[in-house]
Amino acid sequence: MQDNQQHDDNLRIAEVFLDTVWIERNLAENTLSSYRQDLQQLTDWMKPQGLSLLTITAADLQNFLAERLEQGAKASSSARQLSAMRRLFQYLYREKQRSDDPTAVLSSPKLPQRLPKDLSESRIERLLQAPSTEIPLELRDKAMLELLYATGLRVSELVGLSLSDVSLRQGWCVC
Repeated sequence: MQDNQQHDDNLRIAEVFLDTVWIERNLAENTLSSYRQDLQQLTDWMKPQGLSLLTITAADLQNFLAERLEQGAKASSSARQLSAMRRLFQYLYREKQRSDDPTAVLSSPKLPQRLPKDLSESRIERLLQAPSTEIPLELRDKAMLELLYATGLRVSELVGLSLSDVSLRQGWCVC
C-alpha cells in the first residue's frame, strides 16, 4: 500500500515538473511526451523498491539506466532518458525540494556519431533551382542555398553572417 502512495507522489511530482517546463521552456509537444514517457518508466521502476524522487540516489539512477540497457534500450534512448531526469532533478534542486542533484555525477552514454547523408547531384540541382529569382525573398533563399553548397557552411554559421562578412563585388565571404 505504501508503495502505491509513494508511486502516486512520484507521479504528481513528475506532472508538476512537466507542467512547469512546458510553460517555462515552451517545450515542443513531442519533447514533453517523451519526457512524460521517460519519467513514467523511471517511476514505474522505483515503485517496487518504494523509492522517492525526493530521496533517490545517483547509484539508484545508474542502476535504472543499466537495467534499461540490459533490456535492450538503445544508447540514444538512455541519453534522452538521462536528459529528462537531469531536467527533473535540476528543477527539484532549484525548487529546494532536494538538497542535491543526483544526476550531476552521471555520465551520458556514448552515442555513435552519425555522418550527414550527402545529396546526389540531381537532387542538389533541383534544390538550387527550386526558389524563384523573381521574388526577392526566394532570391535570398537561393543565394543562401548556393552559399551553403559552395562553402560547406553550417546553417548556424550561415545565419550568423552579417553584411560586413560578405563582398559581392570581390566574391568573398568571411566565415
